[in-house]
Amino acid sequence: MSTAAGFPVLYRYIAADKSKPLMVFVPGNSHLARIFYGCPEAREEDFISYWVHRSGHPFLAISFPIANKAFEGYYPNFTIADWGKQVAEVIDKIVSENRLQQEVIVCGWSMGCKIAGALGREAIGMSFSIVMFVAMSGDPAVPGFLPKANAENIAMTPEGLANRESLYPWFFQALEDQSTYNGHTILPKDIYRQRILGATPVGLIGAGLMYKNGQFVEDLEWSLKSANTFNYDDYPFPVVIHGNSISDAENVLLNTSNWAFIRNRVLIKRVLGDNALKDLSPAQWERLQELVECSGSHFSQSLPGGHFFFWGEVSARDVVRKLLMLLSRVKNLIRF
Repeated sequence: MSTAAGFPVLYRYIAADKSKPLMVFVPGNSHLARIFYGCPEAREEDFISYWVHRSGHPFLAISFPIANKAFEGYYPNFTIADWGKQVAEVIDKIVSENRLQQEVIVCGWSMGCKIAGALGREAIGMSFSIVMFVAMSGDPAVPGFLPKANAENIAMTPEGLANRESLYPWFFQALEDQSTYNGHTILPKDIYRQRILGATPVGLIGAGLMYKNGQFVEDLEWSLKSANTFNYDDYPFPVVIHGNSISDAENVLLNTSNWAFIRNRVLIKRVLGDNALKDLSPAQWERLQELVECSGSHFSQSLPGGHFFFWGEVSARDVVRKLLMLLSRVKNLIRF
């Protein structure tokens, strides 16, 4: 346990080849980052940390404060802006102290995708640069993009946090589905609930709500500002990985297109470099149009499974393979 951005933070770092980019994982709604590295009751092969380490990449998973025994106290006023600053400070600390290479990969799962703009803003001037941001079954921080089930029934706990237990049956079914796909129980439901789940600061959900004066208040302007949603110049290059199950239909069908308005702006800026559009040759202009038109399929991947598509030995191994494929595509982007 440590402190970053003025709030407690729990993180786990696993050292590996310092010449390879650090892979950073940020959890989603109501989850600790243990969803990426497991707990003593589980097999390490069932979690993505094992396969990241096997690939030679250093691994880092960062938990924001939720209502779980892993944290002391409650922090209902924790915002996406705080979250971005916290994750940036932890990455900066790990990269600096371990003398890792400057480029890092950040993977946000589900609600963890909301951090992209805020994190990009905070990363400016730090010891690292984000070569790509991987949206794992999640959308940008635009309130209208939030899956309907996630935006509804947001009750407040006595501590001022968002009680998301209405989603727990869906979480449990997703875990069971991944266990079935991988051929064994990944984690018993009671252990999963005890060691990983907890109520969440409402400002992180992306529904346009904030905690103020002991209640949840709708403030869309504040929500968008906190997340740095529309400052496209601050975003790292976004890519997408999602499952293929109808149980996670909104993410499967919409993630790639929902990231398009950010992805294509970042792509154009990266490809152009210091060049102006008016200075492109006809061939370069044609190529730029082609890149934008195919960016969705080129920078997105899907895998068998639902919202928890990265859980289980078979699934976690395949996710790392897809991450490395997308990294290669991002790094091979032409520049005019």
